[in-house]
Amino acid sequence: MRGKRAFAALALFIITALLLLAALLHQRGRVTILMYHHFVTDGGETNSLTVTEGKFRRDMEYLHAQGYETLLPDELSAILSGRQPCPEKAVVISFDDGYHSNYQYAYPILRETGCRAVIALNTAYILDSPQENAFMLSWAEVREMAASGYAAFGSHTDNLHNPDTGGDLRTGRNAANGVERLPAETPGEYHKRVGSDLARSCAVIEAHTGVPVQWFAYPYGAGDRWCERELDELDIPISVLTNPGSARVGSLRGLPRFAVREDTDLSALLP
Repeated sequence: MRGKRAFAALALFIITALLLLAALLHQRGRVTILMYHHFVTDGGETNSLTVTEGKFRRDMEYLHAQGYETLLPDELSAILSGRQPCPEKAVVISFDDGYHSNYQYAYPILRETGCRAVIALNTAYILDSPQENAFMLSWAEVREMAASGYAAFGSHTDNLHNPDTGGDLRTGRNAANGVERLPAETPGEYHKRVGSDLARSCAVIEAHTGVPVQWFAYPYGAGDRWCERELDELDIPISVLTNPGSARVGSLRGLPRFAVREDTDLSALLP
């Protein structure tokens, strides 16, 4: 009798293991995250953070023609946490900072090609209303894009892009790169400085879009374990850096991204 029970237990264990293995194989896959910032009209000056409207159009047309599924943060979270299978061809289109060019040039192309993007906002710099020749987005434009379904919005902090040094850390020793902790800073001090900034950023984004923030882009790609705790408290599941690579099932923190420049060939980056 004991032998039969032992055999049944072993059989159940093997079946469970096979089912788990099958589930893991079903979930295997990777998601490529593309990173853009600012856009200019064709013929405009480009650099490491700026590409032309024509380049972005060609990229989106390529993704559409090749059958890539463009994911928003809630879908990416479900895939990387293993709650739903990874599409064979999956990609995330991400923009950092919240430039007006995202609305002026990129948004119409997203609508035309059926692609979708997530935009990480520096919320302190988003304008209250649209302005002629504006450099940054307005909240009216954010609301329009969010309502369209072609864009979701995440945080790039409220105002932690080294505003005291203009992004240049060479001006003083007691400086931090984005949300990195300051020298000798305590967890409580960090929570007051960084946690409050993140909470403010997320609150204003949700107030304008009606959707809780699920995406955080580290300023300058500078991650910090203390910041991950703050993100946990705010229920923000995804954080992204700027190092190249693909996101894989099992992790939602510190995800890599490929920076796209004017001469970047997407076919060389995508599986």
